Amino acid sequence: MSEADHERARKLLAAVALDDITVGERNWLDRHLAGCTECSSEAGALSAAVQSLRVLTVAASPELVQQTKLAVYRRAQQLQAARSRSAPLWIATAISSIWMILTAPYVWRTFAWFGQMAHMPDAVWQAGFLMWWFLPATVLAAAAASRYTASERVSNWANETNWGQR
Repeated sequence: MSEADHERARKLLAAVALDDITVGERNWLDRHLAGCTECSSEAGALSAAVQSLRVLTVAASPELVQQTKLAVYRRAQQLQAARSRSAPLWIATAISSIWMILTAPYVWRTFAWFGQMAHMPDAVWQAGFLMWWFLPATVLAAAAASRYTASERVSNWANETNWGQR
């Protein structure tokens, strides 16, 4: 038998342990194991290992369970707070985007008129328009970045204090 057959059998053995195998793959694996002692012994060892893990019981102390529940609860509160704090930012972003789209033609004409009145080269007033155009997005991006770093600082502080309580 080829090395590719053995490799396929190993992958299918791992899939069998997870109950993630089709009927056709199962039939091929059974035929292969019937004719290959090396893979058959690997299958037996894997089956014994899985069985020993299934009968293994893990007991956690009530204190560990309570600490874990508390940590999960705190993390859920942090995520909830982060979501509620980001809602106004998303609303502002949507309003800003709509406002930019709706006012673009009027602002363009205003900048063009001002550029003609001030005898500016087209590139100058167009650059001014672009700066004005990107200003709301830049401000909101800066706000989002500052919120992210602030929430990251709070999260890091919370993690440090949780570890300090142990």
